[in-house]
Amino acid sequence: MPWILRLAIGSLSIFVVGAVMIAWACMSTGWETLSRFAWGCVTAGAGLIATALLAVLSAIIHKSWRRFSLALIIVSVLLFLGLLIFAKFA
Repeated sequence: MPWILRLAIGSLSIFVVGAVMIAWACMSTGWETLSRFAWGCVTAGAGLIATALLAVLSAIIHKSWRRFSLALIIVSVLLFLGLLIFAKFA
């Protein structure tokens, strides 16, 4: 597996950290909840954007890993849309 795809998959762990911060904010009370929710959204969004950009770069460079890269792009875009919808209604 190319190192760019490994970085893209690693960027998904940044999304997981952001999602945990959002879940922690949803279970908390008080004013610190807003900052946890905001930082969670920023962290999760940055992880998904980095994943999509690295997967696009990998799809361009490595022809043999194109299907996996495109699947990773689709997953990150769908998760990003879900994050936007969740943030709008939260």
